[in-house]
Amino acid sequence: SSGINAEYRGSPSAIEQYQDRLDEFSEDWDGGTGVVDNLSSILDVELPGGPTVGEESRCECGVCYCHEMEGKTPEISCNSSSCKQLFHLDCLLEWFRGLSNVRQSFGTVFGECPYC
Repeated sequence: SSGINAEYRGSPSAIEQYQDRLDEFSEDWDGGTGVVDNLSSILDVELPGGPTVGEESRCECGVCYCHEMEGKTPEISCNSSSCKQLFHLDCLLEWFRGLSNVRQSFGTVFGECPYC
């Protein structure tokens, strides 16, 4: 066994495949790299990442469900630490326009996150 404690969910054949690969390549674990990147590399699968904004991210807008719209990636995130959903500015403004309880003051729009 690799000494790496991992819990798998799925069919026994899929689980066995990943456990065998983890056992075989556990010495390739890089302590300077994150868990998701290590597992992705060792298991040879693409794992989903968390919601971050950046060139390598593939996060979707919470309104239009697209990563890129007119060349822009989601640039606004919910302020709630338990949500952090990302949005394109234009999508969020369009969402707010359809609500009656949204306020605007000096070019700043105040409204609630569609996910909270």
